[in-house]
Amino acid sequence: MGFRSIKLWMVLNFLFLIGALVFTTMTLWLVAPTSFNMKGSFLHKVYYSPDVGPIFQGIVLSINSERFDHTGSTLKHLNIRATQHIPLKYNSITVDQELEKFQGSRKYHTDEYLKVFSNRMAFIAAMQAFANDHSVDPNAWRFFFEDDISLHPSLKPDQAKEILETGLSLASGDGMVYLGLCGPRCVGTKMPLVNGTDAERCSGTCAHAFGFKRWKVARFLSIMGDLEIEGHDPHIESMYFDRTLLAYGLQVHKVWLIGIDLQSPARQGYDHFGILFQDRDAFHSSIKD
Repeated sequence: MGFRSIKLWMVLNFLFLIGALVFTTMTLWLVAPTSFNMKGSFLHKVYYSPDVGPIFQGIVLSINSERFDHTGSTLKHLNIRATQHIPLKYNSITVDQELEKFQGSRKYHTDEYLKVFSNRMAFIAAMQAFANDHSVDPNAWRFFFEDDISLHPSLKPDQAKEILETGLSLASGDGMVYLGLCGPRCVGTKMPLVNGTDAERCSGTCAHAFGFKRWKVARFLSIMGDLEIEGHDPHIESMYFDRTLLAYGLQVHKVWLIGIDLQSPARQGYDHFGILFQDRDAFHSSIKD
């Protein structure tokens, strides 16, 4: 190989390396966790795309691929990237033993209550994993969902994304938020967001769509066991994770619900409100199977 050929080969290799470096840098910028500060302080170490804006992380409790795919498609409208979290089988030894330890007896070891308790265990495990992930900024949001949600039909995706971002800015100081809620008990003062949608501080039932900042989820988990669960039978009520969220709202502070004015269109959801609703018309409760 002549001197000119060697020189040309070195130049081409140098250009190739520069191109590879630029490509890698751009890829990391688009998909890696990075700190941003847009529209307020609520965006910390979230994924970001210059085309669609912040991309949040969402954990979906699901054992059914069809239901998970539907939920994942729904969450894309909000720039929430869905990850499936498969709860332990309700008839597993682990769920059996944990329920007995939780209740101090085997009185409630029915299929239905074992499914309910498996759901509770899955939520806590997913939230604990978030709290323990020190690679994530304490101010980062993460969302937790059941696999039967749909976007309120009055909202277009671009409207929904703008409402979510505005609502998260409002809830930033609390570090906790609802995207959907059942039977909301609210303070009576609505806060206008955008696109004619409001938010309000509420407590309520259902755990199909809520979110935490990492610092807040750690605090929530640390006091969860001290909350007093209401109901006709606290032993039963305490197995339902949404009753723990309800107790927090009643005993610690009300939580911002994004879309308090958006009532569920589902026939079985007359008391469901928020930008995301449990779509009981499309999916029945798997706990009742």
